[in-house]
Amino acid sequence: MIKPSILTVTLNPAIDTVYRLEYLKIGRSTRTKSPLKTAGGKGLNVTRVLSILGESVTATGFLGGSNGDFIRNELVNLGVRDEFVKIAGETRQCLAFLDNRNNQTEILEEGPFISVLEQEELKQLLRILITEAQILIVSGSMPLGVSYSLYQWMIKEAKNHGVKVLLDTSGEALAESLSYGPYLIKPNREELEGLLGRPCREETEIWKSMEKIAENGIEIVIVSDGERGSFVHYKGERMKVATAEIRAVSPVGSGDSFIAGFAAGLSKGYSVKDTLILASACGSANAMEEKTGYINLQNLNTLIEQISINSTWSGSL
Repeated sequence: MIKPSILTVTLNPAIDTVYRLEYLKIGRSTRTKSPLKTAGGKGLNVTRVLSILGESVTATGFLGGSNGDFIRNELVNLGVRDEFVKIAGETRQCLAFLDNRNNQTEILEEGPFISVLEQEELKQLLRILITEAQILIVSGSMPLGVSYSLYQWMIKEAKNHGVKVLLDTSGEALAESLSYGPYLIKPNREELEGLLGRPCREETEIWKSMEKIAENGIEIVIVSDGERGSFVHYKGERMKVATAEIRAVSPVGSGDSFIAGFAAGLSKGYSVKDTLILASACGSANAMEEKTGYINLQNLNTLIEQISINSTWSGSL
């Protein structure tokens, strides 16, 4: 049996609704047309982009209520295998208000409480799904009732089966998972500084911090730095990935699209540099779109030609 290549986990999914407004009137009524609703949460953004890239994807996590039904219908439309655990609570909604100056105001629900029994059901399911996968992508925040120990368990379970884990989270969940040695982590610069408890004012500080983190057995450490591109540490090699020059519409979901591109490159057997180019192009392609976690393949092919990588060995610096 051929393994489905990629398994995504979204523990705290949401319906993301974007409202475009001339401006947000605090304390008054504001009218808007055609709100844009999508299946959201970082892992589902990754899932959508992987589907667009033509990858075989299985998605799991927790879904409940009518909001969960909406997301399940979205997965059907994407052609994604739905292995979400049904929960008693209602999946959350997240609202974003974009004004004519591209200011974005967000209202994020914290989500439902996940019982011990629901968590155990997911673990039993993951024991099966992980054996069918080559790559496991674990993204986003923890819902109520769930501790970071579930991320730790997933990393251990996946590594026991030779499955590469791409971990894209932040805060305590990231800090407490480093010693379990996921294959890849990708904090942004602000998240790295939060991890360290201090600012990184110079590039040398970023590189040294990445090298220290890699000592946990993490093969690839990526620190994204917005429009300035990404820092990459891979087996002693330091790479700076430049972004393409684009007219950005919304950067929301670009980090998730980067992860999707990286997973797709890994699945296709690309070299690390070609994988990083695809990942960076996916991140830029997402920023050109109004939708979150979405890319246009025509734009992607153009962007791939614009991405450059400069590398050096840490021992030579």
